[in-house]
Amino acid sequence: MKKIKINGFLNTLLFGVFFLCIFVFSTELIAQPFTKNIDKERVLILDSLKEEYELNSYFDVFKDKKNSYTFKGLNPYSFTPYGLHDISEDVATYWLRLTIQNPHFSTQKLLVPTGFIDSVMLFIEERDGVYSTQLGGSLIPRSERGVKRGGISVSMLEIPAQSTKIFFFRLHSSTKLSSQDARYSLRRWFTAYTPDGYEAEFLTARSFHNFFYGAIWVMLIYNLLVFIALRDRQYIFYVLYNFLIFTYIFSNIGQLGELFLMEFPRLDVGIRLFSGILSVFALLMFGKDHLKTIIFAPRWHKFIQVLVYVTLGITLLYFLRFWHLGRVLTTIILPLSLISLLFAGLKSYYEGHKNVKYFLWGNSFFVIAITIYSLELLLFIDASRYLETIVLASITLQMALFSYGLAATFNQTRKQLIHNKLQQEREKQALIEAKNKELEDKVIQRTNDLTEKTMLLEEKQTEILTQSEQLQLQSNEISHQNKQMTDSIRYAEKIQQAILPSQETLYQTFEKHFVIFRPKDIVSGDFYWTATIQTAAPSIIPRRSPIELQRGEITKKIIAAVDCTGHGVPGAFMSVIGIILLNEIVHLKNTHNSDEILESLHKRIQKALRQNEKANADGMDVALCIVEETTETERTVYFTGAKRPLYYAENEVNDNNTNKAKLQTLQGTRKSIGGVTRKEKAFVCERIQLQKGAKLYLTSDGLIDQPNAKGKKIGSRKFEETLQEIVNLPMEEQYVELMEMLDLHQQDTPQRDDITVIGIEI
Repeated sequence: MKKIKINGFLNTLLFGVFFLCIFVFSTELIAQPFTKNIDKERVLILDSLKEEYELNSYFDVFKDKKNSYTFKGLNPYSFTPYGLHDISEDVATYWLRLTIQNPHFSTQKLLVPTGFIDSVMLFIEERDGVYSTQLGGSLIPRSERGVKRGGISVSMLEIPAQSTKIFFFRLHSSTKLSSQDARYSLRRWFTAYTPDGYEAEFLTARSFHNFFYGAIWVMLIYNLLVFIALRDRQYIFYVLYNFLIFTYIFSNIGQLGELFLMEFPRLDVGIRLFSGILSVFALLMFGKDHLKTIIFAPRWHKFIQVLVYVTLGITLLYFLRFWHLGRVLTTIILPLSLISLLFAGLKSYYEGHKNVKYFLWGNSFFVIAITIYSLELLLFIDASRYLETIVLASITLQMALFSYGLAATFNQTRKQLIHNKLQQEREKQALIEAKNKELEDKVIQRTNDLTEKTMLLEEKQTEILTQSEQLQLQSNEISHQNKQMTDSIRYAEKIQQAILPSQETLYQTFEKHFVIFRPKDIVSGDFYWTATIQTAAPSIIPRRSPIELQRGEITKKIIAAVDCTGHGVPGAFMSVIGIILLNEIVHLKNTHNSDEILESLHKRIQKALRQNEKANADGMDVALCIVEETTETERTVYFTGAKRPLYYAENEVNDNNTNKAKLQTLQGTRKSIGGVTRKEKAFVCERIQLQKGAKLYLTSDGLIDQPNAKGKKIGSRKFEETLQEIVNLPMEEQYVELMEMLDLHQQDTPQRDDITVIGIEI
C-alpha cells in the first residue's frame, strides 16, 4: 500500500513540474513574442562616433503576399535575413524587423528616410508585448505623418539608455506603379541618421540643389527674354524643357511636396509623372528645330516626329490613369529619344551644321548621367548619395551648352546676313566697273578710228595741212564731249542709285527679300520703289471729334516694280519722274489704295508729259503690291498691275507633313501708265489673303524677253517653272538660282532691255 501511494505521489509531482514548465515557457513566449529567432549578429549596436548606419545587413524581412497579416498575427519564425532579391515588383506588403541596442547612458534617436513607398507603418516596442505606431509614406499627407519633417517621409526611432528595442516597418504599395519604387527606396533611402547626421546630410544636399536650381532659372529667364525679342520657336521649346525638367527634379527630390503640396501627395506624384514625359516631348521638339533635322537629317526628322507623337500618347495614358503602362513606355521612350537626338545631331554636324556640337556635348553629358542613374536603379552598380547631385549637374551643364549653342547659331545667322549684304554690294560694284570698262573701250575705239582717218588724210593730202589740223581739233573736241557725256551718264547713275530704295530700307520693310537689277546701259529705265505707311483703322467718329477714342494704326508696306518706256538716259528720266510722283501721291496726297495710286500716277504722267497736247505714248508698266499685317500669322495683299502680273506662292502642308508651295499668278489690268487711248480702263485692285511666310514676285519684262545666242527668249513659261522649282528655298538662294538661270541662258548675248526682278517673303 505504501509503495502504491509513493508511486502515485511521484507521478503527481512529475506532472506538476511538467505543467509548471509549460506555463513558464508560454508566459515567456507571450511576454516576448518577437525576441525569438533573432541572430545577435543582426543587432545594430549604436556607436557614439557614427552619425549614420546602413540598415540592410540588420533587417529581417517577411513578405505578406495577400496583405492579410496584422501585427498581432505575425509569426516571429517567418522572418528571414533581408536580401534585395526578397523584394519584387509585385503588389504586396513587406514587414521589416530591426533590433537596435543602445549601450550608452542616454536615450538615442535615429531618423530613417523611407523614400517613395506609399504607406509606411512603424511599430515601436514601448514595453514587453506593447507597441505604439507611427505613420508615414509618400502618399500620406503631412498632417497625418508621425514625423512632420522635410519632403521625404521620415520615421523616428527612439532607443532608451542601455536597452535593446525591436522595431517593425510595415511597407505597403497600393499599385504596381508604386511597388516598383519599393526596391529602389529600400536600397537608396533606408539609412539611419542621428539628428545631427541627418541635418548635415540633407542640408549639404539641399545647398547643392539650390545652386543648380538657381543656374537653371537664370538660363530659363534669359532665354525666355530672348524668345520674346526674336520670336524664334527654338527658344520657347528650350524654355519649356528647362521648366519641365526643373519641375520633375523639384518633385522627385521632394522639395515640391515639402514647400507646396505636403497635404496633396497624390497631386505631387501626378506632377512628377506628367512633367517627366512632357520634358521628353519638349526636348524632342527643341532638338529637331535646333538641329534643323528637316534639312540636314530628314530620315531622323521623321523618326523624331514619331517619338513626339508617342510622348503625347503616353501623356494621354496618364490622363486616362493607365499609370503603370505609361511609366513602362516612358522608360522605353526616354533612351530612344536621347539616342535618336544624338544620331540626328551627328548627321546634322557632318552635313555642315557645325553649331550642333554644343547640343551633342550637352546631350552626351545628360546621357552619361541618365545611364549611371539607370544602372543604379537596375542594381548593376551600388547606390551613391551623390547620384542626385551628379544628375542635377549634368542637366545644368546640358542646359548651359544648349543655351550657348542657341547663341552661337543666332550669331552665325546674323554674320551670314551681313556677309550676304556685303556680297551684293561687291557684285553691284563689279557690275558698275564692268560697265565703265565697256564705255572706256568704246571711247578708245572711237578715238583710234578718228586717229586712223586723220593719218590717211595726212598721207593723201599733205597740201591741206590746215584742214588736217582742224580735223585733229575736231577729233579732240569729240573726245572731250565723249568724256563729258560719259561722266554725265555715270553721275546720273549715282543719282538714280541714290533715289532707289537702299538695302537698309528694303531690309527694314521686308527682312527676307532679293532684288535683281540689271540696267541695259549705265542708267536704267526700270526702277523699284517701296514705302511703309501707318494708317488709322476705320472709325465712325470724326477724326477731330472731342470724344474721339484712341484708335490703332495699321501698317501698310508698299512695293512696286516699274518698267518705263525706253532705256538708258530717256528711261532714267522717266524713272526719276515716276519715283517723284509715287512719293508725292503716297506721302503727300495720302493715297493708300493700290488702284487709286496707279490711277493718280497715270493722270500725273499724262499731265507732266503734256500728252493731250503732244500726243506722245511714253509711260510705264507697273506691278504694285500693298502688304497689310492682318494678324500675327495672316497677311492681306492688295495688288494692282499696269500690264504687269504678280506671282505669289503660299506654303501648303501635304500628306507627308512637308511644305509644298504652289506658284499662282494675278495678271493685273491691261492698261499702261501714261499715253492717251480712246477708251480709258479703270485699274482694278485684287485682294488675296495669305499666311505669314508666303512669297511675292514682281518683275519687269526684261528678264522674260532676254534672248540667247539663237534669238530664243526665256519666256514667261520657263520663268514660272523656275520660280516653282525654287520657291521653297531661302530668298538668298532663290537670287543665286535666278542669276545662274539668266547667265546660262544669256551667255555672251548682249542684254536687250533693263532687267528687274523682286522677291519678298511676307
